[in-house]
Amino acid sequence: MENNRYFNFPFTIYTYDSVDSTNAVARRMINMVGIGADKSVHVAGEQTAGRGRKDRVWLNTEDAVMMSIVQITKLSMDKLPILNLVAAVAVRNALTKLTSHKVELVIKWPNDILVADRMEKVCGILSEAVTLDRKKFAIIGIGVNLNAKKMPRDLLQPATSIFINCGKHVGVLDAVGEILKEYDAQYKLMMSDTEAFLKAYAKDCISVGRHVSVDDGNSVRYGFGDKLAPNGQLVVKYEDGVSDVVYAADVSIRNQVTMDERLVKKLLPKRPSKANKGSFGRAGLIVGSEDMPGAGIMSTKACVRSGAGLTKALIPESLRASFASVPEAMLLCGDMRADELIEWADALLIGCGMGVNDRTKTLLEKVLVSKKPCVIDADAINTLAADRELMKLLHPKAILTPHPAEMSRLCGKRTEDIVKDMTVTARDFSEEYGCTLLLKSASSVIASPGMPLRYNDSGNTGLAKGGSGDVLAGLITGMLAQGAAPADAAAIGAFLLGSSAEKALDILHTRFITASDITEIIGSEIK
Repeated sequence: MENNRYFNFPFTIYTYDSVDSTNAVARRMINMVGIGADKSVHVAGEQTAGRGRKDRVWLNTEDAVMMSIVQITKLSMDKLPILNLVAAVAVRNALTKLTSHKVELVIKWPNDILVADRMEKVCGILSEAVTLDRKKFAIIGIGVNLNAKKMPRDLLQPATSIFINCGKHVGVLDAVGEILKEYDAQYKLMMSDTEAFLKAYAKDCISVGRHVSVDDGNSVRYGFGDKLAPNGQLVVKYEDGVSDVVYAADVSIRNQVTMDERLVKKLLPKRPSKANKGSFGRAGLIVGSEDMPGAGIMSTKACVRSGAGLTKALIPESLRASFASVPEAMLLCGDMRADELIEWADALLIGCGMGVNDRTKTLLEKVLVSKKPCVIDADAINTLAADRELMKLLHPKAILTPHPAEMSRLCGKRTEDIVKDMTVTARDFSEEYGCTLLLKSASSVIASPGMPLRYNDSGNTGLAKGGSGDVLAGLITGMLAQGAAPADAAAIGAFLLGSSAEKALDILHTRFITASDITEIIGSEIK
């Protein structure tokens, strides 16, 4: 029946006790009365055949909003999907107002409304288009879980209701009225200034600026929701570095955390004011060779800069003079002192500048057998890859820090395939060997068994130089020595290296940044 009692907009409202679906009712009206269906709204108390995307069944819940908006539009067919975004903003704004801002709601591209803290769905939107007598009719179907006191647990996507989250009963027609008011305002904004509308939409869309998975029905790809295209499509930068426009797919936020300054502050090991050097851990480094002394020096400097209380480096005797540039570090020369170092240290690093040889293999085995927190980097990774028996010694306190080429040697996949699928590669290796893996790239992935994936996007092209990995390894080791858990130490190190490079960019152009420049800034960045 027609009912305009609640509304002062140019909509004609039809309410029904029960229908197959409000979108189906809207289509039938368009076919029967044509232009007379413009700006009609159909609201049902029950749907017997409601559906969502990909013909998924829409579940009836207690006292829910089930409505469809019909309007004639001059938008071209390629621009019609933007109406999904208009409806999403309208619903989010309306529900936020109706709950007096007690429920924080976000949009998952293109048009799902989720409760922010648990990422549970509270609203779904399905739009259609019908052409009749050269007129384009848009049908916007909206379903809101409004007043249900409980939700089924076996849903494809976890769902909730407004009542569950704030304990407030919201009248269905009150909700319909607020949604229509917001829809009218957002539609007018979109038509007059699309750029301003998309900017407002992106502010509340969790798919923009987050790591996402994209399921097109044939395959799943992983990437970063970079921005919105002019018609509201999502531009995703995939893990292989290629950006593409997503027109229609299931885009999900990954079970992950993106590192930022707030989180790093929370994870950094605490430094009480009443403490001494012995309070902040003992870091032991097995690094360097006659051919590559610099790698050992840079990793040692970074470890000192990270705040480790005491740092010792086991090096060949021939490097003693070179390490004079790191006066804060104690030196042990000669491999016969390896057991002494391992026994002494709270955390260990092995690999930087050592070369792939029998010496590295022998020392790596000692480190792994000790079961102490350790960072396996550079030539130690390559040594590990060449001896599968050593792989069996990996343990939960070990951190591996490969770049894609080193990861290729570890797992046998082609480098280009690893770059295309960083997430799966890191997660699978970490779970198989029970260790933490930091897979380094422009967007690094940190995987640790039983924990959400972490991603680090800080940094710039100044890091694409020799020595950056050595600095990172030293940073992580210092954090381990100070008591950080392996996954936290890897994430902190990756973020600090990147943010320090960004700070260095204020001083030097990216092409002039060296790993040593970044090391000098790390101390102030931690501060």
